[in-house]
Amino acid sequence: MMSETPANGAAHRLPLFYNRLEPLHVERHAALALHQAGYGFAKDATGIPLAAEEFGMAARSLPIVFAPQAPFMPIALLALTPGQSHAVTADGHWQQGVYVPAYIRRYPFLLARTSEGSEEMALCVDPTAAAFSGEGGEKLFADGRPAPVTDRALQFSRDFEVAMQRTRAMVEALTAAELLQPGVVQFHINGQPRRVDGFRAVDRQRLAKLEAARFLELRDRGYLEPIYAHLVSIGGVPELARETQLQG
Repeated sequence: MMSETPANGAAHRLPLFYNRLEPLHVERHAALALHQAGYGFAKDATGIPLAAEEFGMAARSLPIVFAPQAPFMPIALLALTPGQSHAVTADGHWQQGVYVPAYIRRYPFLLARTSEGSEEMALCVDPTAAAFSGEGGEKLFADGRPAPVTDRALQFSRDFEVAMQRTRAMVEALTAAELLQPGVVQFHINGQPRRVDGFRAVDRQRLAKLEAARFLELRDRGYLEPIYAHLVSIGGVPELARETQLQG
């Protein structure tokens, strides 16, 4: 989980896309200004963390699966092969009509613990991000105080953390119900059989046979909509494979 990454980043693997993490501070970052730099930072990504509340929107353009290992958090697939993204063009633009996950929209900001074991959270930045290079943009501080762009980044980062906490609760419920099982998608491209695996997915048969009390619990907790969005979205895996073949 992103909030478990210490702000200093020392001796810890940084989250996807982040090269450095520094707690935002007026003295250290007074000169930083945010501007549009495209999505080139995500061009090699195959999967992006996704919150449960995003499933309905993301499922229209991105397959949604669950990580193969515990804690089985959900992932939106951008590609099956690094560098052959369904979402990011060669020049760093986002493909029209493809959903942009909140994880990507949050970058280069991140809400992180100030130190390992601490409950205190701080808004951090990756100062190496292309969005902080070049001229112009919105300064992060004005007259020694956080500027509106910083306030928006803080609120968005807080909302994302809350959404991921709710997502973790959903995944725990699906795991307890033994619904998340190893997934496989089999199909043909140009008459040749293909197989994509290495992920977890909700098992349709187990879901259909779930005892009524547990099924109603999933319904009452609002988990059925993301479950069905996930199941429908997996139908997009063959298209990702076809795009990989065309780009290869």
